[in-house]
Amino acid sequence: MRNLLILNTADNIAVALTDLKVGSKIEQDGLEIKVANKIPRGHKIATKNIAKDEGIIKYGERMGHATSNIEIGEHVHTHNVLGDRLSAEQVK
Repeated sequence: MRNLLILNTADNIAVALTDLKVGSKIEQDGLEIKVANKIPRGHKIATKNIAKDEGIIKYGERMGHATSNIEIGEHVHTHNVLGDRLSAEQVK
């Protein structure tokens, strides 16, 4: 059973296809990820370490940037990501 949906090989996140429990290990598509936080189905998980201010890549495109360091296996959501669209609107 697949636990993650990886939309593009350039992505640094994946979409959880099931609820992911803390400590569970995912081995899929050449990745080995230990889940660091409870991640609900449909939410994103880091497939690579992402530094603060680094781009969040989904569909092979930058969708936002990390507001803090995000380690592989961590939940990627509004608590640690700012969408580029929102950033641009705040600059105006």
